[in-house]
Amino acid sequence: MEGILHRLEPCDHRLSIHGLAVQVLCEVPHLNWPIHHALGEFATSAWPDGFAPVPGHIRAYDESAVMRHLSPQAAAIASDNLMEIYEHGERFWVVDDRWGIAEINLLKLTWQSWVLPRSAMTGWQMTEAAVLWPLAQLLRSKGLTLLPAAAVAREGFGVLILSPFGIEPELTALASAGWGIVGQRWTALREDDGRVSMLRMPGQIERVSGPRYRGPDGQFATTPSSTWIDLTLERPGCSQHHAYCDAVVVVDAARRGSAKSKPITGAGTAGVLKKAWPIFDLHVPSRQAHLPTRLASGSQVIAAQLSRTPRDFVEILGRLSSTRLPAPARLQPQIHAARPAPRPIPA
Repeated sequence: MEGILHRLEPCDHRLSIHGLAVQVLCEVPHLNWPIHHALGEFATSAWPDGFAPVPGHIRAYDESAVMRHLSPQAAAIASDNLMEIYEHGERFWVVDDRWGIAEINLLKLTWQSWVLPRSAMTGWQMTEAAVLWPLAQLLRSKGLTLLPAAAVAREGFGVLILSPFGIEPELTALASAGWGIVGQRWTALREDDGRVSMLRMPGQIERVSGPRYRGPDGQFATTPSSTWIDLTLERPGCSQHHAYCDAVVVVDAARRGSAKSKPITGAGTAGVLKKAWPIFDLHVPSRQAHLPTRLASGSQVIAAQLSRTPRDFVEILGRLSSTRLPAPARLQPQIHAARPAPRPIPA
């Protein structure tokens, strides 16, 4: 299968992602297998009558083609050291020197990405940036949120984990302790009768082999190396398709010498989740806070500090699940304000 997907050009990936029709037409051969690994379990031969797919197109970078799709009136709305986001009307552009550029049209529910010919990113990382990230923006309007966050569950208790760094050691330890893996790097979220459901998303996580010390001088004998693995393939049986979100764990920005956790309560809980939310939302600003607010109202929220011992996090979640709260009452729908006119942010 991998060899076939590498040879096909273009490759038409037809998907049903938790009931939503998606079509990804990929003209970049080396991305066909990573796309299949990321979304292949949602593959379908055809959609039911009346289902219009959300279409995406992946192309090799062509400067003349890209320039025809840009708007001189586009205004910057967000940026960091690696990525810039521009907006003009219903269209958005994500520019990232590491892999390329994507155009997302929220009105037409379409996207297209142009991928640079040379990139230091792995095929999985490029699939995240060129496919999953734009798709997350479009499926949100259809009620499904794709979130770059891990999710686990055990004995009917589900936990969403918002971490600013990779937590492969903790997820491996959790799988060994009997926790099911709903999402190891991405998780799908959907509101279900007043609660938030966490739905399985396949994928890979980065396993880092740390440097070894040589003697008391503390010098590194080797530099860190990493590989990308699918934990659910490495540990058959640890995958779980669905769980309700009973708790959200917000992980501190760095590991410390010891692990700690404390509950977050009160009026500021939603603000903590908004700040830790791991994906920028291109939707209406008033809706950007919608799902974090739901989670703050219906789930326990915990701030956690991780140590260098993965088992410590297993114990934190064990204590958390032993003090689970009753399922919340059904939440009432909210009405959202109209979108204000876009404006550039200061340089």
